[in-house]
Amino acid sequence: VSFVGNRGTFIRGYKAMIMDVEFLYHVGYIVTSVLGLFVHELFYSILLFDLIYREETLFNVIKSVTRNGRSILLTALLALILVYLFSIVGFLFLKDDFILEVDRLPDSKAKASAPRRFATASLQQESSPQLWIPCGALSMLWFFASLPPYGAAEAEADQWERACDTLLMCIVTVLNHGLRNGGGVGDILRKPSKDESLFPARVVYDLLFFFIVIIIVLNLIFGVIIDTFADLRSEKQKKEEILKTTCFICGLERDKFDNKTVSFEEHIKYEHNMWNYLYFIVLVRVKNKTDYTGPESYVAQMIKNKNLDWFPRMRAMSLVSNEGEGEQNEIRNLQDKLNTTMKLVSHLTSQLNELKEQV
Repeated sequence: VSFVGNRGTFIRGYKAMIMDVEFLYHVGYIVTSVLGLFVHELFYSILLFDLIYREETLFNVIKSVTRNGRSILLTALLALILVYLFSIVGFLFLKDDFILEVDRLPDSKAKASAPRRFATASLQQESSPQLWIPCGALSMLWFFASLPPYGAAEAEADQWERACDTLLMCIVTVLNHGLRNGGGVGDILRKPSKDESLFPARVVYDLLFFFIVIIIVLNLIFGVIIDTFADLRSEKQKKEEILKTTCFICGLERDKFDNKTVSFEEHIKYEHNMWNYLYFIVLVRVKNKTDYTGPESYVAQMIKNKNLDWFPRMRAMSLVSNEGEGEQNEIRNLQDKLNTTMKLVSHLTSQLNELKEQV
């Protein structure tokens, strides 16, 4: 109720109420709480994001990404285009180098190796039937001893698979492994021999991907985010500095009150207290118009017209009184100097008359 009342929801239209971001934010939290209550407790963890909304420093971290979101998205689009081009080159010329080491699940290993084990045993039985039947137990021992260590070559073969037989798999491999490795896509490809004909092409391919995508494009994205966060922090510090050294009401700076009868702290606390102005605005809003005084009617009309001329911009009563006292002191000093000059003129006139009489 406090949120709705303070935001003026009751006096605004439905469209303005629905399009209000803060209102939608609280509605979303209510929906999340209802889902956590009736669907699954996992939805309650989403409510922890409220900490980001309430803490300005964490909120600036999010704004550092969303404030220049267009620049980041365009740079990411450039990265995707480059990944697509490198994927085409890899698919056309370096297809055999995209051989990746994989870790298969135990179930899939057993299913894949069972037919091969059965076929190998059958082949051995067919190739040496004369040893199996007549030799008895001795021939059985010789048979199992002569079998190749099953599982060594097949397990080694199961650990590798081709990852660029189709253009789609090339794009997925380059996008997944190339961007996540510090050295680019070359870190996960087959290590070629220097005697191969495509060895120079592999060197150029790996270096171009590393310099263009990893060093330039990704650092551009990181640079935009870091610069935006630094700008937000500078703006926050500047705002705090302005609030500390400038009066919120009149805009006068701290140095204007140096060597005055009223200090800057006393000025913003007693003379131009911003909360007193806020209380006065609330009073004008809730008070009956028929009970307005003259100043209240004037301020109510100015608020209705969204005119801030009733604020004492760049002036304060304490400074005006000090200036008035200074002017009076200057007038007194001038009057004293004038009286002194008149006395001196009278004295010189009397001396001149005496000289005339002597002559």
